[in-house]
Amino acid sequence: MKISVKQYTQNDKTIWDEFVTQSLNGTIFNYRDFLNYHIDREFQDNSLIFYKNNSISAILPAARIEQDNQKILFSHPGASFGGFTIKQNSYSMCDDILDAFENYCKTNDFDETFIIPAPAFYFKIPDETFEYALSWRKYTVKEHYITSVIDLREENSQLLANIYRNKNRSINYFQNLISENHIRFEWCKHFEQFYPILEENKNRHKSKPTHSLDELIKLDKLFPGKINLLMMYSGDDPIGGTLLFTANPKVAIIFYNMINYDFSHLQPATLQVIEAINWAKAQQFEMLDFGVSQDPNAEDPLTPSRKLIRFKEELTSRGIVRKAYSKIF
Repeated sequence: MKISVKQYTQNDKTIWDEFVTQSLNGTIFNYRDFLNYHIDREFQDNSLIFYKNNSISAILPAARIEQDNQKILFSHPGASFGGFTIKQNSYSMCDDILDAFENYCKTNDFDETFIIPAPAFYFKIPDETFEYALSWRKYTVKEHYITSVIDLREENSQLLANIYRNKNRSINYFQNLISENHIRFEWCKHFEQFYPILEENKNRHKSKPTHSLDELIKLDKLFPGKINLLMMYSGDDPIGGTLLFTANPKVAIIFYNMINYDFSHLQPATLQVIEAINWAKAQQFEMLDFGVSQDPNAEDPLTPSRKLIRFKEELTSRGIVRKAYSKIF
């Protein structure tokens, strides 16, 4: 039986969210509350549900965008990545889903599609069958990003030893920093202390935070236990903060790792990541996604930030390519 396509409506929220939970590659970015939380931004939602034998076989979080007189079906702009969320990853199923998807796009007069899949390590078992199906059907890679990933399956003592070696520092160096400067870490909800540090960091790079303060507070309420804020203090002074998202049971994301530059000599960026690794290991995550490292001030915004990549490599991360696919109909 062929696959049929239905455009998402609010009545589908329950079955949509249930499918995300049961899927092979669903993440926090796929849930409807995440796609709809934005306070000052509105998107013309055009998310799709794919059925086979009256059972959902895939979903696609998406929005309709008008750009240069072109009608584009775009991976939902409210999420870092999305793409097709699936329950079975056989090649024939992927091909059937794309058949139905392309027929839908052509029938509804879309000129182009732009899709940002979740990287393969977000799957319960890493799998790139769907990306192969996209490539075979002449979807072109329009954008490449390097994302840095820390593999948490390694012994914690070895992970930390590798960091100390890469930094040319001893464990005593970091322990002395902590004790001599009365440094403490706190997992908390002090978003109002974190946000000025976040804004100042972004201003240094002539950019703005992805989220407003109100949005972070709202996300924390919508996803209790999934938005985790680590604050770092020297005495009573907040000197940095790291915000982590629980993407799915396998992967946590360091979404922001920010410091007060007046205290940069205390190594807050490194100490926060070490603390985040300890936390993620205790939560039994397998991967810690350290995010992409592009230079937003370069003429080409996809230009890699060598300094940032190097910093992440010192913290034992490995580079994984994140791709964005496009096809003109």
